[in-house]
Amino acid sequence: MLRKWIVPALAGTVIGCAPVAPVGSTVEQVLGPAVEESRPSPVTARLIGSTLAEVSTEGSGKWLAMASVDRRVPGWITDQETGVSTQVELRPLQGDGIDRISLDALRALGIDQARLVIVDVYYDVSALRLSD
Repeated sequence: MLRKWIVPALAGTVIGCAPVAPVGSTVEQVLGPAVEESRPSPVTARLIGSTLAEVSTEGSGKWLAMASVDRRVPGWITDQETGVSTQVELRPLQGDGIDRISLDALRALGIDQARLVIVDVYYDVSALRLSD
């Protein structure tokens, strides 16, 4: 009599199962939609352009240092490959060379390891108005 109750109870249990994305799935279908606050605002965001950035392990936080930025401003970056966005601090690039992205910003885009990444860069117009 006890077997009748144990077997059906165990049959519905799944142990150690990890979801597998179907072939052709989009990032949003697999990971879910990006958090709304991490997407560029359609009202205040302005596209600076795309950049190729090298990963930097210097400093902490989510930031992108660019030659085309003359002061620190809030902004967003979007990975061109996946479409995932995150908020970052845009900083002026110190010295010459390729634009630099923090390791924390890279991880926020869902990228664990990369030497170079191509991102679209947006700045927050409303923050510029407040700081002027």
